[in-house]
Amino acid sequence: MNEAKTNKFSDQLHQAAAPLWQKSLHHPFITELASGQLPLTTFRYYLTQDTKYLEAFNQLHEKTAALLPSSQGELLLRLAREAGEDVQHNPILLQVDLTAGQIRQAPIAPNNYAYITHMEHQLSLSPAAAVAGLLPCYWLYDELADYWKGQTSPIPVYQAFFNSYQTAGFNNSTRLLIGLVDDLAAENSDLVKEQMLTAFMRSSRYELGFWQMAYTHQTWDDLEN
Repeated sequence: MNEAKTNKFSDQLHQAAAPLWQKSLHHPFITELASGQLPLTTFRYYLTQDTKYLEAFNQLHEKTAALLPSSQGELLLRLAREAGEDVQHNPILLQVDLTAGQIRQAPIAPNNYAYITHMEHQLSLSPAAAVAGLLPCYWLYDELADYWKGQTSPIPVYQAFFNSYQTAGFNNSTRLLIGLVDDLAAENSDLVKEQMLTAFMRSSRYELGFWQMAYTHQTWDDLEN
């Protein structure tokens, strides 16, 4: 019975990343967001970096889709539209008085830059690795929303953050991308599957690093210490 649950490639990915994801689910950034104790300046820092990330993330969907067979590429583009993370965040940006100009002027943080560069690198390896590198951003946030759905933050804008991922549309997009990863794994060699695992795990590490980056307001000067 238990063996059947690990037959899918995505189950293997999930099992491998579980320790990292547990750290993400319980990172101080998330727990203080849920309790309302997170400073608003820290949340604004996160939103600034996340908006920069999402712009690149959408572009990565387009670049990856162009390398896939048409039906898979069209699915990936549709998922990018339906996940709607940038759309969901717009009202949150307004609530914290964060403008597009302020976001553009802010320097990209080291972890954010490294995360995006890592996913761009996967394009040079294989389309399958590129897709696997995109998946943690969907799947981890979907699990985060599910884990914290019983928690009500006393800060309305923080609760709006959790609510933005507790939608049937986002959950459905996550399930469809998991299915695409499984299809790509089934179609490719062991070498490509190893590339997919590496891409997935590195993205999972950068997701954990994203919380820490926001929590400490990471700057480029921090790399000198």
